[in-house]
Amino acid sequence: MLCAKYDYKMDIAVKQEEAYEDGMIAGIEKGARENAIRNAKSLLKEGDSPEKVARCIDLPLEEVQKLASEISKN
Repeated sequence: MLCAKYDYKMDIAVKQEEAYEDGMIAGIEKGARENAIRNAKSLLKEGDSPEKVARCIDLPLEEVQKLASEISKN
């Protein structure tokens, strides 16, 4: 049995806080990924191998190879 009194305003405030935190986490993860891709592209343009870039930037090799092929097309 629920002992605490249901408070609609508190429920909404808690849900808003949880949604805010989820959004912040998603934004930070997205920014980190975009930064990793930007750094990988820079290293590839400098002539580093896709294998080395994948190791250093911690991206999957397949993704770095795709980035390398995109760069070579330009």
